[in-house]
Amino acid sequence: MLKKKIILLWLISLKLLISQEQKPLNNPIYDKQAYHFGFTLGLSNTKFQIVHSELFSTQNNFDQILSQHEPGFNVGIIMDLKISKNINLRVTPSFNFSDQKIDFKKNNITNSQPKSNSEVSNFELPLYLKYRSDRINNGRAYLLFGGNFMLNMSSVEKLQVVDNLKFKTTNYSIDVGFGIDLYFTYFKFSPEIKYCYGLRNMLVSKENSFSQSINKLYTRGLLISLTFE
Repeated sequence: MLKKKIILLWLISLKLLISQEQKPLNNPIYDKQAYHFGFTLGLSNTKFQIVHSELFSTQNNFDQILSQHEPGFNVGIIMDLKISKNINLRVTPSFNFSDQKIDFKKNNITNSQPKSNSEVSNFELPLYLKYRSDRINNGRAYLLFGGNFMLNMSSVEKLQVVDNLKFKTTNYSIDVGFGIDLYFTYFKFSPEIKYCYGLRNMLVSKENSFSQSINKLYTRGLLISLTFE
């Protein structure tokens, strides 16, 4: 419900940006800065894309192997460098707190794996190119494209040898997104949406029926953020 409200707010802001008449500019020298800083707060929604192994079609231990959408919270800082009038380079080191697990179902009974490290604290280091439209009064739309490196900071502490499923501690993804810069007197506020397409197979092979029923695991995620710069 909260995500729907944020998306609705973004669409309303876009409509107001397009339809507004000429008005005095808030902070007119903001875009003349060579660089600036800020912070971001966001809600994430992630899951695994599961590629089943050949063993899954012949085994009878599980009826289904599923990955549910897991909500999370993201917080980070923004470092933004102006390259040209409409293009910026930005790095947003951040932490994302979420869950990471797979549900194995048999006769309507669910066995979630792994059990000891379902809570994940990812340190993320995204690098983006930000293409901005020309400013219209106190707003402008933009697109984001880039890559993200992720390191699971909690896996080393919580992972137990008894776990039937193990994930790799590092991941990387291609991210695409869009948003709106809204200029105020002393700061800039931006609602933003990003889709994260994981590129690395996150499964670590283990000698058990849980792990061997899966061939590959890739992360897929949606991040809705509010940035303040």
